[in-house]
Amino acid sequence: MRGGDGRRGRSGSGWRSARPGGLDVLAQHVLGMACAGKFHPDDLYREVVSAAPYEDLSRPDFDAVLGFVEDGGYALAAYERYRKLFRDSEGFVYPANAKVVQQFRMNIGTIVEAPLIKIRLLGRRGGGFGAALGEVEEYFVNQLVPGDSFMFAGRVLKFIRLRENAAEVVEAPGKEPKVPAYAGARLPLTTNLAARVRAMLHDPGCWGAFPEQVRDWLALQRRRSRLPGPNGLLVETFPRAGRWFMVVYAFEGRNAHQTLGLLLTKRMERAGFAPIGFVASDYVLAIWSAYRPEKIEQLFHEDLLGDDLEEWMETSSLLRRAFRQVAVIAGLIPRQLPGVEKNRRQVTVNSDLIYDVLRRHQPDHILLRATRADAAHGLIDLSRIAALLARAKGRITHMALSRVSPLAVPVLLEIGREHVQGEAEELLLAEAQALIAEAGEDENVHGNFIHGPKGQNMLFDHT
Repeated sequence: MRGGDGRRGRSGSGWRSARPGGLDVLAQHVLGMACAGKFHPDDLYREVVSAAPYEDLSRPDFDAVLGFVEDGGYALAAYERYRKLFRDSEGFVYPANAKVVQQFRMNIGTIVEAPLIKIRLLGRRGGGFGAALGEVEEYFVNQLVPGDSFMFAGRVLKFIRLRENAAEVVEAPGKEPKVPAYAGARLPLTTNLAARVRAMLHDPGCWGAFPEQVRDWLALQRRRSRLPGPNGLLVETFPRAGRWFMVVYAFEGRNAHQTLGLLLTKRMERAGFAPIGFVASDYVLAIWSAYRPEKIEQLFHEDLLGDDLEEWMETSSLLRRAFRQVAVIAGLIPRQLPGVEKNRRQVTVNSDLIYDVLRRHQPDHILLRATRADAAHGLIDLSRIAALLARAKGRITHMALSRVSPLAVPVLLEIGREHVQGEAEELLLAEAQALIAEAGEDENVHGNFIHGPKGQNMLFDHT
């Protein structure tokens, strides 16, 4: 079960809640309290707001959660299955029947794991059903739009559409296909750690803790371009191989950089720069385009989180998939039923139907609000992007370079790469050597400068 991860936030303590408690988690708690024994809403509200993650919870929001658990809310109240609570004449709340208690006990503590999406091969023209090639995390599929290509099972595939719990693809050549990445072990940098990394890179007095190769590489970066500072934002642009690259040293974590890349490419497309693709790491974001990016400050205007974000969230499958997790945690869709366990396909179909009903008939439903909050924090790191845009306002350092900079080498090596053996591995190593030589031209830089054994990135591994 996912719970609120806020820290103690009482005034004067010096601590603040890192994240408000989830409304879906609160819904599960409300139902659990009813199954454990009767309660009065006034008493339960006072108890809930005494916990740090929920200290700012308003009474109308609490009542909305209670109303959802009671009968599903306005859009679902007509269905008997969603009526789980009733109140007596004194206002005390009880479970509707013994079946509600049984179902709650069977589903309490449900863990929502990282969902996997099947990759299903269609015919060459997108018709017919083919074999399932395997599975990838939904995190990766959420980053694809129809027409994108990616490598999987030794093939280059073109993404057609997402249907229920399967990504339908056709086998087709594509330029610079993406490579599936598993998000399970990719926790983003914390805000404090990111600030410390920027400060350490900017201050040569902190370089003594780094290996000699890293110190030399940072010194070379300072001569060729600039170093990321503790405040503001460093953006580099340079031509390479007939394209223009824009590298953003944001240090806000992979989730935030992925979302920032999607929003920036939309804005660049409207500006006529013809963006081709982007790649994000925990440290930097690199976007390549057909034309030279200009007026960089306007690209990072704070209105980036306006209509573009809303349009992307509504058209992508991100919110629909986030709703499925919220619905399971809140108890709207039980995973376990007496004598049977619902599979992922059944849960997906049910949650998609309910999501469409709520969006159409009750767009302010408490679960839709919980879904947007969950997606904004966990999937797209909205608060981190907002903080980045605020920090960068009026303090963007744009370095227009003639060639790749030393710090840009690692992220360029991640573009469309998959670990391979044999001759292809030698070609990849040769390209890495060429990039490093280009970044350190006239500086007598050697190919093992930032890559240690097995190609590991020594620079960012040590910082």
